[in-house]
Amino acid sequence: MERRHTLGRSVARGTPRKPVDVTQSSLVRTYQKEVERQRLMVKKAEFAQQRLLFVVGALRQLLADENFTNLLRAEGLDTLPKYLAERVWPNGSMS
Repeated sequence: MERRHTLGRSVARGTPRKPVDVTQSSLVRTYQKEVERQRLMVKKAEFAQQRLLFVVGALRQLLADENFTNLLRAEGLDTLPKYLAERVWPNGSMS
């Protein structure tokens, strides 16, 4: 898929393609596109990190409420995915 994305459809299918001359401007354009792609990826990662921190903080507050944790236990919802549990509690468990 990466090869197709980079080189185009015809190359991915094995169909020969006309050789493209590499020029200074094409290299600069390619570099700028890659920089923008990576910049966008960093923005998305930062946004996801902020959301995760918000969720972890909210869970800490909710799980500090004994009535809420009793309700979760009664409903059989007293476990979290390991990744979240490790962030919410240092030892990784509700108990």
